[in-house]
Amino acid sequence: MQRLQQLTAGFAAKAKKGTPLARRVLTRALQPVVSAHFAGDWLAVLDYLQAPPHPDEEVITALPEARLYVGMSSQAAEVAAETGIGEDEVQAMLAAFLGTSTAVSPIEERVSVLRDWWAGFDQAHARQAKGMPSLWGLLDEEVMDLSSPGEDRTPQLYLQALPPMVLEQVGRLWETVMLKQHPGSIVSNPRPNHTMTQVLGAAAGFWHGIGLTAWFVCEGPYSRTTLSDAAGYYDRELTELRTAGCPVDASLFEELRAAEQQLGDPESISEGRSVPVVSEDGLVSVTFSMGRGSRRDGFEHVRDIVTRHHRAWAERYLNTYLQQRWRRELEEVAHQYHRHVALKGRPPTLIQFSRFATTAANQWTGGDLGALYTAIGEPAPSEQKRPARLLASDGHDFARRVYQALGGEPVPNSTWPAAQDPEEIRRQWELQRLAIESLRYVQLQEALGQPPTAKQFGTQRLRWPWPGEEAEGWPLLQRALAGLTRTGTPPAHSPAGPVTTDLAAPSPDGKGLVPLLLAKGGNAPLPTETTALRVTTVGAPVDVSALPLTGDGKVRTDHGLVFYNHPHQDGVSSSGDTITADLGRIPDDVRTVAVVVSVDLEAQPTAVLDQRTTWRADITQISGVLLRFEPPAHDAGETVVVAVELYRHGPGWKARAVAQGYDSGLAGLATDYGINIEP
Repeated sequence: MQRLQQLTAGFAAKAKKGTPLARRVLTRALQPVVSAHFAGDWLAVLDYLQAPPHPDEEVITALPEARLYVGMSSQAAEVAAETGIGEDEVQAMLAAFLGTSTAVSPIEERVSVLRDWWAGFDQAHARQAKGMPSLWGLLDEEVMDLSSPGEDRTPQLYLQALPPMVLEQVGRLWETVMLKQHPGSIVSNPRPNHTMTQVLGAAAGFWHGIGLTAWFVCEGPYSRTTLSDAAGYYDRELTELRTAGCPVDASLFEELRAAEQQLGDPESISEGRSVPVVSEDGLVSVTFSMGRGSRRDGFEHVRDIVTRHHRAWAERYLNTYLQQRWRRELEEVAHQYHRHVALKGRPPTLIQFSRFATTAANQWTGGDLGALYTAIGEPAPSEQKRPARLLASDGHDFARRVYQALGGEPVPNSTWPAAQDPEEIRRQWELQRLAIESLRYVQLQEALGQPPTAKQFGTQRLRWPWPGEEAEGWPLLQRALAGLTRTGTPPAHSPAGPVTTDLAAPSPDGKGLVPLLLAKGGNAPLPTETTALRVTTVGAPVDVSALPLTGDGKVRTDHGLVFYNHPHQDGVSSSGDTITADLGRIPDDVRTVAVVVSVDLEAQPTAVLDQRTTWRADITQISGVLLRFEPPAHDAGETVVVAVELYRHGPGWKARAVAQGYDSGLAGLATDYGINIEP
């Protein structure tokens, strides 16, 4: 309503001498209002305002009919017969016209994959049986969720439930998009399965939804609607399908209502939890039980009803529906193109074209505006760039890694919310939001050729769950992303200070970072964040462990050694060849973390560290720090060595290259660091 009021005010300001011309009223700010509320029709605006057109107003009464160049490969044989040209030559000419390696257009290729996906989707629902997990997660939902999987939902279930070949094709065809604000570049799409789901629209939404309703009504623990009320619950999707000329047979809902009456009696689903309690008689266990919905026998019968109707609908309407989906999108793009030409007297620029073509390009051509121009039979004004992709992994996986780097710990989908800290839950959700938004940060970095500024990223619209809020959180996010994408961190202009580091340099080929090499006895500063130290060896198997040490250089307890049988203590953890230290969580009285490399004498009793048995330590942090220490070969028969020390230095931390060996083995090491070894 406020936007319409702005339009009315703008009209009134120019209407002092009668109805103004459209071009005098429609500023850049008001043009989207007319597009959104009146489909860009100025006559509709005047009708709404009850004003006659200006005598000199040029009103478009007819536009060229859209001609779409899709599906031509199927006509190659016919064209070859009519023209006397070989079919192979016709196919080659079509490929040249489309700018592709084959005569199959990008739209045709995607339609073919959508059919394959639909077959896998149908099979996943048809084989669902009692005792299996629900199929909630088979579609990539609108909102990404990084919380722990619950009993009723499996994030990215499609990776397990759909054929690998289909997943590969979806990933390939929808792996890129364009950003409306930056149409000159084609960038990574972090969620290709989500984009593909959007292409399928109401059809996927309804048939997946009714399958889930059948499951949760029968198998519990609860359903958002009953089978009897399903038609009303899915009214929006059903209306869209009817409008598309692909209606769902109403008898489906009659059969579901009848089937619901035949389901078994509700059986309560309860969850128990045991809590240790100290009593006069000692430690006892108290068990609490809480109901969490119910289940009813009869799922297989309901599933078969849905499957039968689903397959009948797909056989009759799927091809029509898919054609209608791409045709409607492309015809609207062509209409807006011709309308722009009629109004402005010239074709739209790439930026102008992107304002009405972004959705169609991302869904049907992988963000390639040139391919979309070709599909509507118009020449592209310029060619888009394809910058190097920074998002090489799945977007869900990348966001989870950012979330963990920021200190996130997934909130469990617990049925015992009272046991959770509301403030911590809020903080975790805000960290999740930042992690998810980091995907857009990477897209912007690809499009801009450099990390986005705070203004370009839009930091003010986000919440930053740190004491210093944005001033503290923004540099942390930048460092995390610089580390994960292996790119440099931009200079910071905020109270948090600079966040750049010279502890790694770009490699000559520009494909990564070259580590800073430490000499024996050398040191380098470390940001107070999670630090991973990995030991690589040649010649003999080794064990890697760590010693959190106090100011006097001793362990705090006899159980101070962090190794494979005691993998976590004081913010330090051990996993295989890697020691991870969360420097921000290490207790204040721990001043040093000594990382130890010891020959596995059980596996190779006579081995020592020498010319043939060497080791190397690599230290990495999310901020982009990359250090390497490769000491000279040992020559005194050592079997144990303190490789590296992480130690406090003022308010921060440093890493020191040590390489101090022990020919007395772990016993000698234990004596030096205060560990009492029982005889």
